[in-house]
Amino acid sequence: MQGLWDYFLQTAHPGTIELAGDTAVGRAYVTEFGRFRDGSSQLHFSIYHDRYQRTSDGWKFTERVYQIKYLDTTPLTGSPPEPAPGPTRES
Repeated sequence: MQGLWDYFLQTAHPGTIELAGDTAVGRAYVTEFGRFRDGSSQLHFSIYHDRYQRTSDGWKFTERVYQIKYLDTTPLTGSPPEPAPGPTRES
């Protein structure tokens, strides 16, 4: 799917986790936007609804559901900035 995007940005925001012994449920709030290589754009405000299980290797996801709460397909008119120049080496 990465090959479909011209650029893509995702930011995660604080959510909640409720513990119940060796299981837990949580939510994470996400904002995403990007432009596809075909020129179409998307902006999402979304929530991940998660379930976790404690194992001998630590906490693991047992379920993750992605829910889009707001979707905007208005074309993004901006562009990503040019990459910063890399470090220079003195001769």
